Amino acid sequence: MASARKAKKADLVLEAAVDYFSARSHDAWRKRLLETNPEQKGKPRMRLRGGVMVDINQPWAKLDPKAKSENKRAARDAYKAVTRFPNDREAAADYVHQCWIKRNKGDKSQPKELFKPYSKLSEVEKDKDRAHVDRMKQALAAVSKRTPKKAPRRATAKQPAFKTIRVDAKTWRRLEAAAKGLSAVIGREVRPEALMIAGIEAVAAVSKPATRSKRG
Repeated sequence: MASARKAKKADLVLEAAVDYFSARSHDAWRKRLLETNPEQKGKPRMRLRGGVMVDINQPWAKLDPKAKSENKRAARDAYKAVTRFPNDREAAADYVHQCWIKRNKGDKSQPKELFKPYSKLSEVEKDKDRAHVDRMKQALAAVSKRTPKKAPRRATAKQPAFKTIRVDAKTWRRLEAAAKGLSAVIGREVRPEALMIAGIEAVAAVSKPATRSKRG
């Protein structure tokens, strides 16, 4: 049961990290594109996504669902990279690049030099893969803080403040007889329970002064 809860929590963290990474990664890429190529503003940038050509020069909120799906695949690959190589940024970036090649090998619109092994890429291109590694680590750190912890136990309802008193049959018959006699004297019914409560309260009232005097 504990392992199942742990696995479910890991899945929630992964999906939250994928969403966090995908949106921010795409918008960061588009911002950089328009900063370095201002002439691209408002112009479609067609890429093969899910078997069709779509315009990826759109903010995340307006991006085609097939392009979003591709971004989420990239996010999952980045997650695999940082979990396989948590302390080796270059190895993780190399893995990210290998995954990129597999995802884009059928896209003829991509420049051929990008399909080189990671070790032969320019530093500019390597930095793009490194950025995926860094951004996924940031995503995991961000969503881990937001992941709900174990819900606190609900406060149990306050129990009624009463005790059960057991009375043997002989004592109860005496109480009934006394209640019947008192009822005849005062002209109204007195229940045996009332006599018992009155007796307990009388004992309690007498015992308080005695207790204080002993403490003094």
